[in-house]
Amino acid sequence: MGIKRAAAIQFMRKAFRTGQSVSDFRQDMREKGLSYRWTDMLSDWRTVNQLEAKAGRMRFVRKDRYPTKADMVDMPWEKMSAEYMYKVKVRSRLRPDEPVTERFVNLMSDVPMTRGMIEQGVIEKWAEWEDYTAEAIEEITPWTAVHKTV
Repeated sequence: MGIKRAAAIQFMRKAFRTGQSVSDFRQDMREKGLSYRWTDMLSDWRTVNQLEAKAGRMRFVRKDRYPTKADMVDMPWEKMSAEYMYKVKVRSRLRPDEPVTERFVNLMSDVPMTRGMIEQGVIEKWAEWEDYTAEAIEEITPWTAVHKTV
């Protein structure tokens, strides 16, 4: 069931963006052979919808403030390694004459963090993330806050 569920979650993101209803989505997944328990599918649907609807809200939280419950996504999935996850948009470049590269990185934490703490955390972790050691950070924008609820 795990592979079917993971595949269906990928389709959920697209379905949400196109405005598809959950019952139509369920029927599509049945036709594709990716159906699983209805209550689990509804739970996943609500979580994915929260992720899509609340994406980018951290940009508007002040640097010295913690995000509110309204700005955070409640994630019932147990697979997160920490209680909080922050999706952060980082703009960086290898050399001053090269174009800026944009990517998202995830910052995990066991305590809630302010925007300022998130930015500092990315700066501290940047050297540890071996793929990015040579890149200079141009801009850090906290994007989405996720809270694990079990």
